[in-house]
Amino acid sequence: MADIIDDLKLKLKDKISVLYSDPKEPVVALADKTAIKPVASIISKSFDILFMLVVVDRAPKFELNYLFSRYSDDKTITLRVVVDEKDYAIDSICSVFDSANWEEREAYDLFGIKFTGHPDMRRILLPEDWPGFPLRKDFKVTDEIRNWTGLDLKF
Repeated sequence: MADIIDDLKLKLKDKISVLYSDPKEPVVALADKTAIKPVASIISKSFDILFMLVVVDRAPKFELNYLFSRYSDDKTITLRVVVDEKDYAIDSICSVFDSANWEEREAYDLFGIKFTGHPDMRRILLPEDWPGFPLRKDFKVTDEIRNWTGLDLKF
């Protein structure tokens, strides 16, 4: 596991920091969100799948935690990156990890985070005309939402 972290540090220098160095489950922070694709490419050489993308609302910013796994020995690595209120956007890593597709769509649907370059950036759980993003701390439950039944959905 140290080899992947050393590789990240070597190639990204000051853009990466190790937050938690457990040999089985390290957590690495990315200081510059524009480096997400190169980091994902480096990680893809040692890990098989992005199995989870966890978003934490730390208003006014969002913390994205990408959890990658390796089938051969069940090890994981977490990549943490922050997106700010300026645009709530980050590059998509779908071209590196196919499994990022639905994870990124869910993050968009529930938090409003845009993934630039995503091949199908639309809602995945809620109707396209849903007002707002329900897992944001600033989401307001209006009468329209409170009384929504979903009976008017068109399939």
